[in-house]
Amino acid sequence: MHKPIFTAVLVAAGALFASAAEAKVPFFNAACPGRVSVHADEGGPVFINGREARLKRFNNNYYEARLGRLTISVSVNRDGSPDVSYTGPGGANGVCRVKGDRAAQMQDEDGGGYGESRPRRRSDGVALGMMPAYCRGEVSAQFRVRPSRITTNRPFMSGRGYVVQGNYPDGKGTAFFNCWFDKGGNFVSIN
Repeated sequence: MHKPIFTAVLVAAGALFASAAEAKVPFFNAACPGRVSVHADEGGPVFINGREARLKRFNNNYYEARLGRLTISVSVNRDGSPDVSYTGPGGANGVCRVKGDRAAQMQDEDGGGYGESRPRRRSDGVALGMMPAYCRGEVSAQFRVRPSRITTNRPFMSGRGYVVQGNYPDGKGTAFFNCWFDKGGNFVSIN
């Protein structure tokens, strides 16, 4: 007689475990260099050029979607907005432009901070809100480190441009770096 109740409890526990293990990527649409388009429904799935990709959750703030040799990295900011970058065959990598990116469009009360009512652009350079993701892509390519292992901070003004500081584990400890951008948001160098 207890068998139906036990089975119901097992089914309910399995459903609860399955929902807790799901990746909770935010809804977004993005355009990446090389004519790569990305669409994610809230909680998944993620589509790359219209085809469903395999989604892997690393933690609550970082996911990767893979389709063939193309990997889309999604880092979720504190405000829930995504930073999206890609890695492709032959070392191709870069930052994807998120349509409706809340981090780059955050309203800033004093006008001198991290965002404005529209994406902050300087000439044809990288938007201020996308500099950390762009820096991660450049560091990943130069030092052959997975983007998920790279930590970057918010950009700040330094001298005649912007700098994004960060680090990654290098086997001997922690390697630190600075990504430099000019006033126009154009990437300059890593040191």
